[in-house]
Amino acid sequence: MTKAKPIVAITWDGKSTAMDHIYFDVEPAFDWLLYDYSGLVSSAPMQVQHYISAKSECKGDVMQRIYDQLKSLDLSFIGFLDDDQIISVSDLNKLFFIGGLEKLDVFQPSLCHDSYYNLRQFIHKPGYLIQDTWWVEIMSPFYSKEVFQAAGPHFKHSISGTGLDVYLIPTIQRLIGKTKTAVVHAVQLKHARPIRTGHRTFSNGKTNLEEIRYVQSVCRTMVSENPSLFDSDFQEKVLNRRYINGVPLAYKIQRIPRMIRNLYKFIVDASYR
Repeated sequence: MTKAKPIVAITWDGKSTAMDHIYFDVEPAFDWLLYDYSGLVSSAPMQVQHYISAKSECKGDVMQRIYDQLKSLDLSFIGFLDDDQIISVSDLNKLFFIGGLEKLDVFQPSLCHDSYYNLRQFIHKPGYLIQDTWWVEIMSPFYSKEVFQAAGPHFKHSISGTGLDVYLIPTIQRLIGKTKTAVVHAVQLKHARPIRTGHRTFSNGKTNLEEIRYVQSVCRTMVSENPSLFDSDFQEKVLNRRYINGVPLAYKIQRIPRMIRNLYKFIVDASYR
């Protein structure tokens, strides 16, 4: 019996050299899916196991179409990368190895310090293999088969994809009992282009922030229908999280105890050198 393989889905604009941001240093222990979001190139420009060409607006739109194509496929994990994210095949192999070893349901590689990013919590932290987190961002998420299949029908709620990460995926994880989520600091990725979704209005008439609020409302309905599966920590850390530009003062204050603990650890570690 053939073992289910992971899949890495990478977007492509249909014009540039496909996957030129990937360093092909070893053979992949996974299958490739190349996604032409221009919808203009009928056949793949290189050898890949899966190819989709469809005019698409943004990450959520892409993920919805990939789900529609792959929902019946037997896979172990699937990751979604943009066409400007720099990483090697060996690092992707390592990422899947750690995901399987640590029995992760949702994960992402950490971001290099010179990467474009929105949230500092996903920046690489030396000394960690993985670090548990409530959610991973839409920039480069990796999902287990179970999470992908359960969440897929809801990708349609956000063309941009934002809101799916912080609200939808954690809610689905609680509903299906697949809640092991982490940033994998043993692997780093660089996002080489600024985030471009912030000020757009999509074909559904919603802006980025309006899509986020809509996804949040959908998840609140799911939670209200299954209250026993969601504790107060989930309500505070996920469902009621404010998604705004900048970092609210309340979040900054919450960092102070962690800053003190980190400073203490740094001093203790330095004393052993």
